[in-house]
Amino acid sequence: MNREELKCKVRSLPKSSGVYIMKDDQGEIIYVGKAKNLPSRVKSYFDDSPKTQKTYALVSNIVDFEYILTDSELDAFNLESNLIKRYKPKYNILLKDDKSFPYIAINMKEKYPRVQVVRRPKKKAGVILFGPYVTGTRISTLMDIIKSAFKVRTCNINFDKQKRPSRPCLHGELGNCIAPCIGSKDQEYSGVMSDIIEFLNGKTSKIKQALKMKMDSFSKELKFEEALKIRDQIDTIEKMESNLITSFSPSTNIDVFGSYTRDDDVVTINVVMIRNGKNIGHQNYRLGSVNEMSENLLESFIDQYYEDKYVPSEILIQDESGVELIKTVLEDKNSKKINVHVPKIGVKKQLLENAIKNAIEYAENSNEKQERHERLTIGAQKELAQLLGLEKISRIEGFDISNISGTSNVASMVVFVNGEEEKKQYRRFKIQGIDGPNDFACMRQTLERRAKKLLEGDPAFPRPDLIMIDGGLGQLHKAKEALDSVGVSVPMVSLAERDEEIYTLSSNKPIRLPKTNYALRLLIRVRDEAHRFAVSYYQKLHGKTLKSSLLDLDGLGEERVKLLYSRFKSIDNIMLASVEDIASIDGIGPKTAIKIYNSLHS
Repeated sequence: MNREELKCKVRSLPKSSGVYIMKDDQGEIIYVGKAKNLPSRVKSYFDDSPKTQKTYALVSNIVDFEYILTDSELDAFNLESNLIKRYKPKYNILLKDDKSFPYIAINMKEKYPRVQVVRRPKKKAGVILFGPYVTGTRISTLMDIIKSAFKVRTCNINFDKQKRPSRPCLHGELGNCIAPCIGSKDQEYSGVMSDIIEFLNGKTSKIKQALKMKMDSFSKELKFEEALKIRDQIDTIEKMESNLITSFSPSTNIDVFGSYTRDDDVVTINVVMIRNGKNIGHQNYRLGSVNEMSENLLESFIDQYYEDKYVPSEILIQDESGVELIKTVLEDKNSKKINVHVPKIGVKKQLLENAIKNAIEYAENSNEKQERHERLTIGAQKELAQLLGLEKISRIEGFDISNISGTSNVASMVVFVNGEEEKKQYRRFKIQGIDGPNDFACMRQTLERRAKKLLEGDPAFPRPDLIMIDGGLGQLHKAKEALDSVGVSVPMVSLAERDEEIYTLSSNKPIRLPKTNYALRLLIRVRDEAHRFAVSYYQKLHGKTLKSSLLDLDGLGEERVKLLYSRFKSIDNIMLASVEDIASIDGIGPKTAIKIYNSLHS
């Protein structure tokens, strides 16, 4: 549709709340928005009012739009959120934060609970979560403190399914664990877990006392290095205590959202987290606003922010207009009461003001860093498109083959969108029916399978703007033959690793660029990532092959292979194990250990 046809379509929109879906000339969804009044909102895209550069970029790519009516603004908000998560439109503000902050998890349903570090935890009955641990104390330091002060188990024994060992492991022998596996120590172990939970809830007196006793013991034994290590752990606990906000109770959990909009419509948001009455840190987010007409920006951000995170019972924001919508959405999704409000006085108001100051400072300091990032990503793609004579490049797919002497042939497909890795869209291919090291045949099969997905219109495999393969001109022409055989045409390049030369289908001569060129650096990133992903898949399959081959060795059956992997975790560790190491496994005696060792090394 041309501009006049779009305006005509806008005038026919019903006066209702709903969601509008913008599409480009390929029919791809590039923006999803919501509105209380659809005609009023959508017409603002096509009128003559001033717009930012990014909004002009969006509008110039709109060829058509669709809409879905809803009964209320809340329904429109939820529908918009679901559509953004499903289609990931390039012009929507998406929360792209690959950091998954660590939590400490204790599964109280286990016979003898363990203290474990987890990322992206899922809500599960019986599991107590502490965190996230964002800044300040390192999670590894915290775990070291717990292991130093409390004799808690670290093994993977499943007491509901596995037979109890006849003797304690090395940790039990050294006194690092009370060894509940070999005796009835339920009450003693329960006390240990209670002390750990108290510590993680901010009550530090017991753990400090235990560590001081341990430090004194090391000093008396002249073990000064160990004593200094314990002293450092005590110092860490005291620093943690200094983060306690005295006006909050130990059960207080609050998230604080402070935002700032820069003159160029870039929005920065600072999130401060209070857990168990302590300020555990903050995190900054930068949202490159593509359209100054966006409604409910903070609300949309908060909805995405809590997609896979713990939601506290209290949330502080700076704008009264967003309170009801945020409260309704979060309570509906989490089935619990959540107090969302704008603080007016006291320490909570101070927390919000600090979050806003942090957002302002981050906006001012991140501009130069963001400009460099854009040169390496979006800027590099634009430069690459100009170099190859393409109208635009948004999605790049990179392919590579991995094998050793033709065994376990595998291929990888990595995806870069707007110059950044889209790891959720990566794919792996297990090559079928090809024996021996034949990279040409493997790449042909991979691209044929990829092209068929494209013909099928599989939404998980959208059309790429560019395909890149590792190799020279010969590999590139073979790759084109693979696409031609299926009837698919996509622009392609190859990158020869030796001199980093770019080959295209339009010339037999390579394009040579300086190593500092952003377009070349982008292609190198795609090539290296495809290689890394292919090799990781090969190692996984090859490891399974080696594991299955152990069953053919003298002295090894399925049960003993399980015992070996349970103890040593990998084939490499099994090969490095001594006869004594193997014999120490419950169920494998010295004679069998010698037989296994000889079989492994024959």
